[in-house]
Amino acid sequence: MHTTHRFHALDSARALALLLGIVLHACMSFFLPIPAQDASQSPLMAVGFFTIHLFRMSLFFVIAGFFARLLVERRGARAFIGNRLQRVGAPLVVGWIVLAPITIAVVIWGLSRTMTADAPAPPPPQGFPLIHLWFLYYLLGFYALALVVQFVADRVVDRQGHLAAGFDRLLGRAARGGVLPLLLALPLFLALFADLDGHLWFGIRTPDHGLAPQWPASLAYGSAFAFGWFVHRQLGLLDYLARQWRGQLLAALTLTAICLSLIGPTPSLEPGTLPGGANGRVGYTLCYALAAWCWTVGLLGAAWRFCAEPNRVHRYLSDASYWLYLTHLPVVFAWQVLLAGLALPSWVKFPLIIALTLTPLLLAYHYGVRNTFLGEVLNGRRYPRTLPSRSAAQGADAATVALAPDATQPVGPAQVDVAQLDPSQLDPSQLDPSQQSPAQNNPAREADAYVLAELVAASKGYDGQPALDGLHLAVRAGELLALLGPNGAGKTTAIGLLLGTLQPDAGEAVLMGGSPLSTASRLAVGVMMQDVTLTPTLRTREHIALAASYYRTPRSVDEVIELCGLQALADKAYGKLSTGQKRQVQFALAIVGRPQLVFLDEPSVGLDVAARETMWRGIRQLLDEGCGILLTTHYLEEAEALADRVAVLARGRLIAEGSVGEMRDLVARKRIRCASALNVEDIRRWPGVVDASSDSGQLQLTASDADSVVRRLLASDSSLRDLEIHKASLAEAFNELTREAA
Repeated sequence: MHTTHRFHALDSARALALLLGIVLHACMSFFLPIPAQDASQSPLMAVGFFTIHLFRMSLFFVIAGFFARLLVERRGARAFIGNRLQRVGAPLVVGWIVLAPITIAVVIWGLSRTMTADAPAPPPPQGFPLIHLWFLYYLLGFYALALVVQFVADRVVDRQGHLAAGFDRLLGRAARGGVLPLLLALPLFLALFADLDGHLWFGIRTPDHGLAPQWPASLAYGSAFAFGWFVHRQLGLLDYLARQWRGQLLAALTLTAICLSLIGPTPSLEPGTLPGGANGRVGYTLCYALAAWCWTVGLLGAAWRFCAEPNRVHRYLSDASYWLYLTHLPVVFAWQVLLAGLALPSWVKFPLIIALTLTPLLLAYHYGVRNTFLGEVLNGRRYPRTLPSRSAAQGADAATVALAPDATQPVGPAQVDVAQLDPSQLDPSQLDPSQQSPAQNNPAREADAYVLAELVAASKGYDGQPALDGLHLAVRAGELLALLGPNGAGKTTAIGLLLGTLQPDAGEAVLMGGSPLSTASRLAVGVMMQDVTLTPTLRTREHIALAASYYRTPRSVDEVIELCGLQALADKAYGKLSTGQKRQVQFALAIVGRPQLVFLDEPSVGLDVAARETMWRGIRQLLDEGCGILLTTHYLEEAEALADRVAVLARGRLIAEGSVGEMRDLVARKRIRCASALNVEDIRRWPGVVDASSDSGQLQLTASDADSVVRRLLASDSSLRDLEIHKASLAEAFNELTREAA
């Protein structure tokens, strides 16, 4: 179970993209004359380069888009701009001033050492040399474009959010159907196919020369950035990818092999077409684009599945990867030039170049960057010269950690100044939807979904009497947690701690990765409490519109009315509604802001059957969209119908937690029904029989030892028929558990 409030999975995926860039550049001299033609040419190195180049930058820009929207939503456009200029703009400018002259000098040195008289002349300069720092330059452009597009959409084109919501639904359906790469590959396919001057073997031309944006890279990587932006709108997409990672990576390997069979394992440096003319070009570029996105979504899914838990080594490398990538290129190139003439096989030279590059750079990071002002710029804070401790890796995400241009910092209670945080460290909602609802019919809804709200060893007392005693409770994304307990069990106190209306005497409450007192945390939360007072003269439609005005991207008023079944009440004054109808309106106000977490406190009290069914449908839709829900109810059949997990409180303690089925299994009792002529009074005295009744020859028994009771029934009545055995209901399980705890 993930109880962390940092996106460790995306940290790892971003670090992978950056570190693979070092591997990619270390391959170059073994099949290209840049920076120097190595004496040991290797098609295997070319295949490695080809494969890494397929997906690496798409993966990086997806994560960059994700964290960009996270930071904009958390801190607003003005703070976002300042943060990005510091975290991305400054490394771009300073890095270029320091690294570009060295890198260019090393390349010239390598070419002069290995160029032969009959070798083709190097291409003339094509513009301002951005070197490998071009990705920072394009990131700044994507940031600016994203802010402009969001402003125009919010204020002019899509004020009600219909277009964005429609695109959310399109991505969600594609993810659920496993065809997301097909949709995402279209921009990359168009960029490759239309770029007639490009070398198809190298895919999207690296835009490392010239300040004017190059349209193939802008289209291909800009669409990846936009996808990451929309992933943050519905984090549950990543959960679907986590379930599909094997299939996506298998498809990626297959498509990569097809591409290499079509174009060859080593590149031609001359632009050209494939055999088969236009048709061959279409087939290759389509396979290439699909392979790139199968790799991207497969690796994202694998990271989401396997790298979500804190790991101090991963954390350290993630922090270091930004520094390593920024500084590696002249070092890699220098070693390639120095080793080019040695009579050693490529499989010896290649790891030697990697080791000789990373060793000094890691030492420099550990002793000269991590704990200095450079580390503060790159990582968001100055670290001690140690690996993060295990406790820090698991719990001290409340302290600052930084990633790179695309990273954010988790914001927790009692933290550093938010203005100093790096974007990948503002950890907001962590969602993960489910494909079906309720969860007892949906095994795909995994228990390791990300936590949206959590009580950690929380205690709270009133007048010296404990209301909660060391309670651990977590609400995960894409699930409904039913919180059950008798009156006075501590349910209301637990909700108050999570919402910030109460403060724990001991322990911690975390909401959306931060403090419940934080406005940013609360913006992603919808609440429907029992005691609600609304203006009686406003109509239902007006109440919904007023609530929607508080959010950046709310549902439209008409969408909420339809979802909540309020068509007949839309133009009625709130004060003239019945108690049940008011509850329907209150539910609408709780969900209008597209919350990622909803608290529902006895939501169906006063509802008739039809209204309750409508509300249940709305709740199931929220779950399908990845929303997490905490439900308190005295209607146990409601919890049985909706809940993914059930938590039972008694006297301020958690006495049981699990799925509805697991709650039933905690109770040994079973219900037995059969047609028999046996005397019910005699049966009541049998060992293992808790209760027995008879109606027109139909026996109904509750047994604590069902097996022995059934055997005795069959032995005592040879004419017994219509035998049925059922597990205890959730109500019976609840009653027995709370009685035992009393």
